[in-house]
Amino acid sequence: MTLLKAYYPLPKFPPISLSGTMCQLHCEHCNGVYLGGMLPAETPEALLSTCRKLRVAQAIGALLSGGSNNDGGILNLNVMLDAIRQVKRETGLILNLHPGLLDSATAQALAVDFASLEIPSEETIRNVFRLDAHIVNYLETYAYLQAAGINVIPHVCVYQGDEDRLLQGLASPPDVIVVIVFSPTRNTRMASAVIPTPQTVAGVIARIRVMYPQAELALGCMRPKMYKVREAMEVRALQAGVTRMALPSPKTLQYAVQNDYEIRAFDACCALPEVYEPLARRVAT
Repeated sequence: MTLLKAYYPLPKFPPISLSGTMCQLHCEHCNGVYLGGMLPAETPEALLSTCRKLRVAQAIGALLSGGSNNDGGILNLNVMLDAIRQVKRETGLILNLHPGLLDSATAQALAVDFASLEIPSEETIRNVFRLDAHIVNYLETYAYLQAAGINVIPHVCVYQGDEDRLLQGLASPPDVIVVIVFSPTRNTRMASAVIPTPQTVAGVIARIRVMYPQAELALGCMRPKMYKVREAMEVRALQAGVTRMALPSPKTLQYAVQNDYEIRAFDACCALPEVYEPLARRVAT
């Protein structure tokens, strides 16, 4: 029987923005829009308070993210390092970090359980992020995090359809790879850009499966929301080899059951390393 792991981040694994709604980059695809859907925690005190409340509410973990600075890192991350360590000591929450770019010293100072690192193309870095950086800088960040003992989960965003090539320079094979999909967003400069087709997304997934046959592949929560496109994309992703999916639609779950998939549900983000699964697995009722 084939296994499909279904992930539901809310309410037990919410995203926290270390910068509130502030962002210096205002990238072409986002423009800070997604920051408004995160819990704001712009100071160390606010982060501690937010995480304490999450623990009282029986949360399992949290995603630490936020707006970017002009160098491609997370705003306020360096001033939060001590608070992040205190959160781990006091709450035991599983912490996932969206690091952006960082250096070796920052990686060594982090007290997070894993990191979700997008590996963007040169075109995306230049034309969407508008950063003076290169893919090698993201691969260096991957290596810095691994050297610090942090499990790094690489993410690639399907847009042109050749994003599998971005994973060729990884320092070592990952345990999990997350595929996300460009989704036009209102109030951004890419609001009218074309959505990748389900076939395009499946092609990227299938090639990653060949490249890293031992890795678990996930279809992440960042993907188009239109029902018919979403459902077709999810089914094609399953057929191409994903074993994890964030927020699968009812039709996708029905398809999985009809095709003899075993479905396991988790209250976490789909990048969750396997070692933490027992803490996040939903108990069947």
